[in-house]
Amino acid sequence: GNVVSDGELVRNSGGLQNAQFGIRKDGTMVFGYLSEEDVLDQTNPFVQLVSGVVWLLRDGEVYINESRDAECGDTQTTGTFDKFINVISARTAVGHDRQGRLVLVHVDGQTESRGVNLWEMAEFLKQQGVINAINLDGGGSATLVLNGTLANYPSEHCSSDSTWRCPRRVSTVVCVHQPGCAPPDCSGHGLCQAGHCRCSGPFWTGPACDSLDCGPANCSLHGLCTPSGCLCDAGWTGSNCTEECPLGWFGPNCQSQCVCEHSCPCDPRTGSCNTT
Repeated sequence: GNVVSDGELVRNSGGLQNAQFGIRKDGTMVFGYLSEEDVLDQTNPFVQLVSGVVWLLRDGEVYINESRDAECGDTQTTGTFDKFINVISARTAVGHDRQGRLVLVHVDGQTESRGVNLWEMAEFLKQQGVINAINLDGGGSATLVLNGTLANYPSEHCSSDSTWRCPRRVSTVVCVHQPGCAPPDCSGHGLCQAGHCRCSGPFWTGPACDSLDCGPANCSLHGLCTPSGCLCDAGWTGSNCTEECPLGWFGPNCQSQCVCEHSCPCDPRTGSCNTT
């Protein structure tokens, strides 16, 4: 089948008719059948694309019979296409609900011994509110890994010791993760949430949280914007450095008290008592 990974066309099936799941450049998800022209289209190209076998649900209804008539059954190796559909086995499916949320479903099993057939899988997905879904490679290829840990019971016996079960080597996987941020640490001034930097504090801003913004006044050109706000130049104070130092005070942010004889005022910038 077709495979597109991170925008690169890895395999082109040449228009082979099978159910597909893909994500285009603009973020839209696609389920169903694609022509070769659709796969190669560069107007809104696929950034991720994988082929399955059997379109399970279409617009909220079971679509297996129609898939059996439309698809190429040679892409599976279980036996006849009817056997592939009806046999109980481990199954994996991908779909989405009416809110546009991606849904991944894995069912453990072993062909002809345990698991579900595609009719049961389709009905289960429908009951969960899924409206479009395709069946992916199942059987011995059905493997679920969560955070780097095998989370299912594979049906394949390990080649090194048949007492145990091991995941089968496969050529393609569906990998789901939180979207990343650039840079991943949001420049050290925020947290990455769902692909967007949420900047910490009221003054860090920008997509990467790497810019300081003290508001439209920009410290009134009498100070420097810092992570804690405006650091006013000597002789100025206030949240936007708009206020001159009151009598008896001087320096940056007017934080120093004058020490002149007879309580005379000092220079608000330098603190000099000679103000003549």
